This record gives sequence, C-alpha cells and structure tokens, in this order.
Amino acid sequence: MTGIFYAVLSLLILAYLAYSWYWQANIDFAGRFRLANFIWAAIFIGFGFYAGLFADQTPLLAVLLALFLVSSLVDGQSGLAPHKLVISGYFRRAIPYREIEHVTLVTAPVEKPVVLAIFKTERHAYYLRFSKRAEDVITALKQHLEHGVSIEVQTMM
Repeated sequence: MTGIFYAVLSLLILAYLAYSWYWQANIDFAGRFRLANFIWAAIFIGFGFYAGLFADQTPLLAVLLALFLVSSLVDGQSGLAPHKLVISGYFRRAIPYREIEHVTLVTAPVEKPVVLAIFKTERHAYYLRFSKRAEDVITALKQHLEHGVSIEVQTMM
C-alpha cells in the first residue's frame, strides 16, 4: 500500500516539478537563488527519518525523496519572465504583471549590490532579492511591468 502512495505522490511532485521548471526556463532577469527552500526540504526529510516516518524504505521512497529535493532546488529560482513575475511558492509560482499595483525597491549600503523588490498586489505582497544594482533592476522592471505601475526606491541606513 505504501508503494502506491509513494508512486502517486512521486507523480504529483513530478508534475509540479515540470510546471516549476517551465516557469524557471522563462526567467530572463533572475533574482537571487533561495537556498532556504532546499534547507527546509532537507530538514523535513531528516526529521522524517529521525521520527521513523520512512520505515518502509523502498526504491519508490528514494525516488519520492529525490524528486522532493530536486523540486525544492528548482523552486528556489525566481525572477522576471516576459509575461509574469516568477516567485518561489508551492501554491502560486507566477504572478501576472497586470496584478502588480506598486513596486518598492530597498537597497542596502553594502559592498556587493543587493536589492529587495517588494511587489504589491491588491491582496498580497511578494518579494524577490536581486544581486544587481538598483538601476539595472529598475530598467528590467520598466521593460516587464505594465505602464502606470509606480516604482519607489528606498535606501537602508
């Protein structure tokens, strides 16, 4: 019975992986990679082994866990695609630019350029980090966002 469960769950993760990979392939202005997705997935798997949740160690379990780790790596990439904002999220991977109402860029006075971009929609706010200069991020945003979306720049002290 657990073999069927592992197989069905593996197929679901494989479908999500293909969906996520599609959006990652469309990114033309990449944000910083979110390593936290992979770390949390590894912690979850480690806890599962520690708690004895994976007692039935079959090859299907190995496939399931490998797909889960790969999906967490793929999901860590975000950025700007031609028609949508690609975020790191299990339930919503891409936000149409028409939903974005305002963008706030926060720059930090550090040696390497770091820009935090906060994209506000009617109901939510999404954030991406970029390892680029604010001017480069603004140029890319103007190429991707719909006209009329305001861009505010703030600097951390």
